[in-house]
Amino acid sequence: MATPSPILSKSLHHVAYATRDPEATHAFYSEKLGMPLVHTENHRQGDGYFRHFFFDMGNGDYLAFFQIEDVGEKEDYQTAVSLGAGLPIWVNHIAFRLDSEEELRAMVGQLHERGIDQLQEVDHGWCRSIYLVDPNGIMVEFCVTTDTQAFAQGEEEALRLLRSPPESIPADSAKETSVATST
Repeated sequence: MATPSPILSKSLHHVAYATRDPEATHAFYSEKLGMPLVHTENHRQGDGYFRHFFFDMGNGDYLAFFQIEDVGEKEDYQTAVSLGAGLPIWVNHIAFRLDSEEELRAMVGQLHERGIDQLQEVDHGWCRSIYLVDPNGIMVEFCVTTDTQAFAQGEEEALRLLRSPPESIPADSAKETSVATST
């Protein structure tokens, strides 16, 4: 009997985060970032409820949020995924792909026009990114790959680096540039 081929994911369907403020989340993602709200579900669960809503990221990919009330959550839960886990804010984040540095510059302009001025820009060598924080304390990145050769290491090299001892890791060479403007 032949071993069946593994089933591989075609793409991201959605990633979901928690929110305490669905209106602020909607304003940020739909009005500021231009992602239309395309689906909302409301469910009762015992004495509580949850709301699950989705923004269209394009290409059949979605970003979703849960607003929850009395469904088993701790009273003081945090929506800032990284900070709530005691990590730097940049550890758990969502990155949206842009296709060119021109699109990245246009995104910076669009964000400034829509009132988002606190941006950080980083040149990672193989990509260039801008970072901002959503109303839930979640880091959001817009990223354009600038060097496909540098990103496409191959599995063998990526695995070697994954297993490298900490003392062999070189100092970070990312170039950080603030693109924030005063408000």
